[in-house]
Amino acid sequence: MAYPKVKFSNISLKFELGLFYNFLFENTWGWGRYITKTHPQFKLVLKLKIKKEREAAIKKYAVAFWNKNKKKLLVQKKVDTTKWRKVENNFFEVLPQIMETSWPENRRTINAMISIIPICPRFLDNWSFSLSGLWRGAGAIEVIMHEICHFLYFKKWKEVFPQAERQTFDKPYLEWHLSEILAPVILGDKRVQKILSKKPDFYREHKRIKIGNKSVPAYFLNIYQKHLEQGTSFEYFLKESYREIKAHRKLFRF
Repeated sequence: MAYPKVKFSNISLKFELGLFYNFLFENTWGWGRYITKTHPQFKLVLKLKIKKEREAAIKKYAVAFWNKNKKKLLVQKKVDTTKWRKVENNFFEVLPQIMETSWPENRRTINAMISIIPICPRFLDNWSFSLSGLWRGAGAIEVIMHEICHFLYFKKWKEVFPQAERQTFDKPYLEWHLSEILAPVILGDKRVQKILSKKPDFYREHKRIKIGNKSVPAYFLNIYQKHLEQGTSFEYFLKESYREIKAHRKLFRF
């Protein structure tokens, strides 16, 4: 099986500025808190009311930060690239085994765009994602694996649910919630853990939800463990997980 290759490159300024604005002003999950924690100066930007003023302030700060920290970010990119190359082929071999699918032949490159934003969104249509140059160690490797997991996951999803609509793969749809829950479930598989050696994390918002007496992560981890013990297909696991989250859809209306 031919594996894709992760290409590490700096994110374009225009694209990064758009992400900054979206996370600070246009999302409903309050992800701006992660930005202001890393970049406290943005607390002042949040007080601005006019869009052009906001955009100008974001650009001024981002350009200055990149210029000041360019060498450090370049070093970190090299470190992350080196660490990733050591596990890349093993991960690309294990992941399709777990999901019982194959890497698409028309996808030879996965783009990791180095950013100064401490949030790492993925973009399914061109198989790319933002990777914070501020991450260190195993955290960066987990992010890379998590985002790559989404790409193969939704390929498998379309094989299992061919009528699925593309828009449901993004927030706030139930399918999106499930993908963000099952990505760390998959990364917790012992076949991945031999490579990652770090317990994958779940969204704080999902950890707060309980189904019965179990947190959402524990609930779906239990489903996955039963799937492994019983030797059912990954397709069966996906269908069962989908049934369960639909049965509790009211918990995910946020």
